[in-house]
Amino acid sequence: MISTLVDTYGGAPSPVVTPSTTPTFPPSGIVELSVGDCLDQTNLEDGINASDPIVECASEHDLEVFASLTFDGTAYPSVEDLVSFGSKGCSVEFKNFVGLDFGISALDFKFYYPTESSWSNGDRGVDCVVFDPTQRTTGTLADAAR
Repeated sequence: MISTLVDTYGGAPSPVVTPSTTPTFPPSGIVELSVGDCLDQTNLEDGINASDPIVECASEHDLEVFASLTFDGTAYPSVEDLVSFGSKGCSVEFKNFVGLDFGISALDFKFYYPTESSWSNGDRGVDCVVFDPTQRTTGTLADAAR
């Protein structure tokens, strides 16, 4: 869920994001996500019985990875720090990918951050995903400017 915090963010309200949980992928382990990957939300939610969540962007899908950020550090950070990092970083990268400031876009975003166990295995990635809250998408949302 995304709400708006009245604060200065380039002259517009700052987006505040309630992050989703890190997705559970098939037994092969966490799938490496890359910018431009499109995902089927159903496959993310099915946990261990899920098929690969990555689908062709030309087919109907729910989410598209628009940025992969790296959180530096050795000790697992607080969830608040991860949320702050993801919210700010994804907000900035949103405009670069979609072509429009998040605050005025019809599109939405959320992000996935490392769990303590994935962190201990070297995972430092925060993956930002964009979606249309009104419908599934066919094709990319890169440069959608909406």
